[in-house]
Amino acid sequence: MEIPTPDPPLAEGDLLLRPWCGEDAPILARAWADPAIQRWCSVPEDTSVEAAQRWIAGSGQSRADGLALDLAIVHGGCVAGEVGLGPIQWAHRRAAVGFWLDAAHRRNNLAAKALALLAGWALSHLPLDTLVGEASSENPASGWTLKAAGFTLLTERNTRQAWIRER
Repeated sequence: MEIPTPDPPLAEGDLLLRPWCGEDAPILARAWADPAIQRWCSVPEDTSVEAAQRWIAGSGQSRADGLALDLAIVHGGCVAGEVGLGPIQWAHRRAAVGFWLDAAHRRNNLAAKALALLAGWALSHLPLDTLVGEASSENPASGWTLKAAGFTLLTERNTRQAWIRER
């Protein structure tokens, strides 16, 4: 099932969620090279601008194949991070969520606002009943972000937390 992009784009104040575009590649490459993002998120081994360009070019195919929806978080006209769905388990009507912010945009509730916008849209516009987020208890900001975006802590084992938001 192809995943549509939100139309109109999701926005709140000076926050906008939009698909990645080619000119965002340097920003994406810089984020992939950030040690904090590398520690908490899955990033490719190749963090070059060229790799980011290839990833952006392929994101439309990931949407068309129903695998993932990745949106740039734009704040005040600048790309500040990413929020997304994937992998999506259509048969189980559930999807994982993920997010990250550039260091300059952290600690201002921006990720929670972006995640809440995407989660609300996904649960009302896609055939999904459940969104799941994972966080490490060693990274309390991620758990706080999920909670602030309307997710509930489901389980905590060792240092891994599973959060859920349902329709």
